Amino acid sequence: MTQLKTRKASRAKTAAVDPIFAAITEHKALAKESGHLCDKLVAAEEEAAKTFRRRPWPLIEWRTYSAIGGHEIDRAREEFLMQPGADPEQIEKEYQDAKRREAAAEYEGIAWDQLIGIAPLREQFERAQSAEDRAAARLARTKPTTTAGVSALITYIWNDVKDDLDSMNWSTPALKTAAVSLAQMNKEAA
Repeated sequence: MTQLKTRKASRAKTAAVDPIFAAITEHKALAKESGHLCDKLVAAEEEAAKTFRRRPWPLIEWRTYSAIGGHEIDRAREEFLMQPGADPEQIEKEYQDAKRREAAAEYEGIAWDQLIGIAPLREQFERAQSAEDRAAARLARTKPTTTAGVSALITYIWNDVKDDLDSMNWSTPALKTAAVSLAQMNKEAA
């Protein structure tokens, strides 16, 4: 019984001195909230689609791309400009048109949300998603200060990556941070 109390006290002390545990806890809670709101939003959209048309698609077509938006349009522009024989003026005209069509598609989605009555839910979801993204960025920059913290971060990254391959936007720098921290700890221990 005394050994169990000692192990629990040791774990509590480690959690108190290593900031990575708080960062993981914060991200996990915000991801759960964002996921819950996403589920509610999808359910509301599906229910509305039974009576109304489906929510307009926010992505557009442009040349070889059948569904792009946001920064993908900017990357496509750069890609098209780098092609042999590219006409920069034509590509710029197409790019401006693509951005206009994207804005129109986004507006249609906003109007649909308002018509259906789910605009507040979408705003709530988008705020939660932004909070989760900020927590992920903090998590990626948080340096573990113990080997237990490094282990916890690597485990958390692995669990996230295996469940969602799109998570690499924050997981890769977080993994690098963990590796650098572990290397530093090993130098200090030597």
